[in-house]
Amino acid sequence: MVNLCHPRFVVTPQIESIAVLTDLSANMAAPLSFASSLAQQNHASIVLAHAYIPLPSAFAAPTAALVEKSLEVERRHLADALEKEQRDFFPGIRSTHVLVEGSPKDMLTQLKGADLIVVGTSGTRGLEKVAFGSTAEAVFRSSAVPVLTVGPHCSCSSNDPEKLPTVLFATDFMAGVEQAISYALLLAHQQHARLVLLNAAATQEVPPALDQEAAKEARRAALEELLPQDYGLTPAPICVVEFGTPSQVILDQARSWNATMIVMGAHPSHFAHAASHTSGGLAYHVAAAAQCPVFIVPERCSPARV
Repeated sequence: MVNLCHPRFVVTPQIESIAVLTDLSANMAAPLSFASSLAQQNHASIVLAHAYIPLPSAFAAPTAALVEKSLEVERRHLADALEKEQRDFFPGIRSTHVLVEGSPKDMLTQLKGADLIVVGTSGTRGLEKVAFGSTAEAVFRSSAVPVLTVGPHCSCSSNDPEKLPTVLFATDFMAGVEQAISYALLLAHQQHARLVLLNAAATQEVPPALDQEAAKEARRAALEELLPQDYGLTPAPICVVEFGTPSQVILDQARSWNATMIVMGAHPSHFAHAASHTSGGLAYHVAAAAQCPVFIVPERCSPARV
């Protein structure tokens, strides 16, 4: 087991309850499959959640009784769809479902006990077009627990089964890095994967040509310092430093290493518009374009859960 008994790690991260936000569409197959795998790896329970606004046509009925009947028919239809997803994707896993009439924010208030939130992305316009609109923005702005995003390019299987699976941990050394790397270590252990630590330095940070190798060595040393003494992984983690556009570097490195998961930190002040390396939607861009799930750890992640 990974040993996180290190000055910066209080306890091993715990994932005991996973909330999966679903829009009940066919696009949810990959997010539901990944949530199922994580639940099995962590012996966790699942809460399948869906928020909805009643159809306007339900209120067109001539009497209050008929309006209520129309609303009940809609609720029953949605509940049946949730139960079907439970049966299809979570057999043998402790699971419940939550159907909330209202906005995504109303739904999130009922999921405060979750240790991880899983949400799918469409990729059409970044994460603004998450499975169901503003849900992603609400999650990214307010979550105090990690958020696993599963984009439209994700596959439920490795791109190349001959290659060792890899967890790619991307960091800019900002606050919250301890929480984020503790999850990266846990996920790498669970997946029997290699761990690659990546610092993607923005182009404006590139030093003169003569100094670039020295700068990379200093950053690689800083990455190594993030690891506890007994990290319990075989092979040993690899530290990589690249200069360029951070989002593109992360995506390129993920493809190069055949990553099965990208782990990133995120800063709280502009959570929907800033993530590990810089402002401007890095987490959004990576999550929507990645060919593997992206595990985003907010800086505000509760120490009790890490």
